[in-house]
Amino acid sequence: MSIENQADIDAADHTPRMAARRQAMIDAAAAVFFEQGFERASLSAIVRRSGGSLSTLYQLFGSKEGLFEAMVTQRCAEIMEPLTAPHLPDQCPRETLTRIARGLMGVLMDPEAQGLWRMVMGEGIKFPRLPEIYFRCGPDPLQAAMIRYLGDLHERGVVRCPDVGAVVNAFCGMMQSDLFYRTVTGMRPIPGTAEIEQHIQKVVDLFMRIIAVGSASSEHVPGHAPHQKGVHQHQ
Repeated sequence: MSIENQADIDAADHTPRMAARRQAMIDAAAAVFFEQGFERASLSAIVRRSGGSLSTLYQLFGSKEGLFEAMVTQRCAEIMEPLTAPHLPDQCPRETLTRIARGLMGVLMDPEAQGLWRMVMGEGIKFPRLPEIYFRCGPDPLQAAMIRYLGDLHERGVVRCPDVGAVVNAFCGMMQSDLFYRTVTGMRPIPGTAEIEQHIQKVVDLFMRIIAVGSASSEHVPGHAPHQKGVHQHQ
């Protein structure tokens, strides 16, 4: 293929029509993967559901693994949203951790995300690239961002977590807990909003005690006024 022809293809990839086709294929792939599993899912079935052609799919994603990676990357992006808000380090740790916890629980309790987890766990031994893609696109970036955030607060003396990696692992583990595993395995229905919020507050309360500096609550950033009783705080 000539350089000129490749340039034409690359340019076509960024047209609104091609972007819409790409999204349709990702959505169709998610449905087919969750219904049939990675091994049984065929690219032909995905194209029948999304429209377009196999040649377009290969042009956009290269392979079934490439399509899976694009789908997982997009689905996992929402996990990162609480950590990409502007001025995140200037918010108090409790508020930030609560936002992170709500975003994480929203994903953990999402039926589609749970279907993805079951598929990766069920087929990961036979297709080791699946868990590699899953962790690289989801849990790993989330934990890396939390490590940067809490590491910065530790360096500034706001919180105490010298082994920040272990602390972040503990936070994520507490968020999953028995609630996630019983739900994802079908032992119980997905909890309601009130139960999820209660779980979040319990975990954040415990975590704030773990990372507190001495007897301080670690609930405000130096240079910012701490919360005062009776004073309404606007976020």
